[in-house]
This record gives sequence, C-alpha cells and structure tokens, in this order.
Amino acid sequence: MKSLEKFSKKIGFTSTETNVILFILTACLFGIAVNIIKDIKNDKTFLEFDHKQEDSLFNAASGSSGIEDSTVIQSEKKIASKPELMDFTKGFRTSTTKKTSSLQKKINLNEANISELMELPGFGQKTASALIEYRNKHGRIKSLNELLNIKGIGQKKLEKIKNLILIE
Repeated sequence: MKSLEKFSKKIGFTSTETNVILFILTACLFGIAVNIIKDIKNDKTFLEFDHKQEDSLFNAASGSSGIEDSTVIQSEKKIASKPELMDFTKGFRTSTTKKTSSLQKKINLNEANISELMELPGFGQKTASALIEYRNKHGRIKSLNELLNIKGIGQKKLEKIKNLILIE
C-alpha cells in the first residue's frame, strides 16, 4: 500500500482521487470480463428482419417507385396547404423543385439583391447577406475565385452555383 501512496504523491493525486481511479479501472475491467464471458456463451445466431413493408412506404413517400400510399399523399397535402408549416417543408421535394425551376436565367452577382441570391442552391439569408456585405466593402466581384473569400462559400458551393451565375 505504501508504494501506491508514493505513486499517487508522485503524480500529484490525493489518496481519495487514487481510490476513485482504482475503482473506475476495476469496474471497467469487470465489465470487459463480463462481456467476454457473454460473447463466449452467446449463440451467434443472427436475427433476420423483413423490411419489405418499410421499404415500400419509403419508396412511396420519396416518389421513387410507382407504388403510392394514400396516407403519405394525404399527409403531404395537409402539410403543403398550411402556410404556418412551410418552414418545416424545406426538405420536401416541392421546395427544391421550386428553387431549380425559378433559376431559368443566370443571376448577376454584382447586381442581385438578397432574395435573388437566396434562389441559388445552398444560399440562405446569411450567405446572401455576406455576399452583399463583401460587395459593399470590396466593390464589384471580378472573378469566381473571389467568391471563396466570402464566409459561407466554399469550393463545393462554388461548384454548385458557377453555372447559374454571371459576373459582369
């Protein structure tokens, strides 16, 4: 026991701290031993699950299959018809199709306002505001690489928008 006290003094632990650490280590070792014993005794049979019903519901909800579930269609109609829930529908297909269809013409980054910039994929209020703030501070944007200086625009976002923007 004296060697344990010397060791704890050398590290700078009190005797209570040393006892707590020893207890935790003992409990961990005991837990590991119990798990090893359980694994040895365990009959390694695997359970089989049939996910066909869940898969068909998922496919019906995502529209990737010709199968449609009436409950899914009804819930989509309920959500889409309530304006107060529109914030929760940003991930639904209707909002993404609206965004891509509204971008028929290219957006000039040196003249666009916040709402026009927010039509770009990956652009929200913060990124659009950061671009306008950068434009006000540094003048007109001259190249695509200059966009990388704006907070919220990285290489991936630049790749997504480069065919949808103009720099004039």
